[in-house]
Amino acid sequence: MSAKQKINRFVGSIGAIIGVFVFIAYIPQIIANLQGAQAQPFQPLFASVSCLIWVMYGWTKEPKKDWILIIPNAVGVILGGLTFITSL
Repeated sequence: MSAKQKINRFVGSIGAIIGVFVFIAYIPQIIANLQGAQAQPFQPLFASVSCLIWVMYGWTKEPKKDWILIIPNAVGVILGGLTFITSL
C-alpha cells in the first residue's frame, strides 16, 4: 500500500468516525421527541435521504464497496429516520 493510499484510508476512517458521531447527536432529540417536545421533522428527513443516497453510492462503487461511506451513512439513515418519525 502506497503512502497516498495510507493517508487516504486514515483520513477516510477519521471522517467515518466523525460522521457516526454527527448522527449519534440525534439521540437526545429522539428522546426529547418521545417525551413530547416535538421538533421540526424536515432536517432529519432530508439528512436521512441524503445518507441513503450515499449508502447506495458506496454500495455500488466499483471495483469494491466503499465501507468508509457506507457505515456512517447507514447510521445516518437509521438515526435520521428515527428522529423524523419521532418528531411527527
